[in-house]
Amino acid sequence: MATSGSNQTATATASQAAEELKTALSSADNSVNQGIESLGRLHQARLSQATRAVATLTAQYGASDPRVKAAEASVTATKTTIARVSMVRQQVAAPAVQVSNTGWALQGRVLDAQLQPAAKFTVFLVDANKTYLQQYGFAYTNDTGYFLLDYAGDSAQATAAAQLFIEVANTDANPVFLSSTAFQPVLGTATFQNIVLPAGGQPIGDPPQAIRDVALPGKNAQAQPGTTPSKPSSP
Repeated sequence: MATSGSNQTATATASQAAEELKTALSSADNSVNQGIESLGRLHQARLSQATRAVATLTAQYGASDPRVKAAEASVTATKTTIARVSMVRQQVAAPAVQVSNTGWALQGRVLDAQLQPAAKFTVFLVDANKTYLQQYGFAYTNDTGYFLLDYAGDSAQATAAAQLFIEVANTDANPVFLSSTAFQPVLGTATFQNIVLPAGGQPIGDPPQAIRDVALPGKNAQAQPGTTPSKPSSP
């Protein structure tokens, strides 16, 4: 009986500790979110001030005056900072992804060179030879640029797979991004990654025919943005 009582006490203590940890983590998340929101408001205020300065200087000295150019550069820099703060806020707010012990997930956002969302782009994985790896499926970005590749395969496949590179095709079915380093999934874990496209959005070649046949805009894909459609079962 004493042993039973001790076990119950231990279980209650562990449950209490778990609840306290959950509360602490939630509080920490709220503090982070509040800090990010405050930072965003601060830079929005600076942007308003810089924009007014541009208007005032332009009226006084003309659009070509060096002081106006410097003020315009300050506006551009502040907008970039606001976009980067927004990136962090969106990452913190990313949905929690339930991942199987033998699988992994890759989520993130695709952004253009100005850090604005790239909607309805196609995200998929290729090997070092740029061959589409269909076992991992593909995803369309939604209006916020968000995408999710969720792979539920087995551990043997996940660890024995070839190097994985992230490729992105635009709405014209032209590849505009290929990661320079391999993506390394971690079993049982969801990885978040922001993908910033090169300036100009110039195509970098032809997409693999296998992905063109099933996923690229104007072809056979019917799934909604932000999903992982047509993902084959694990071979």
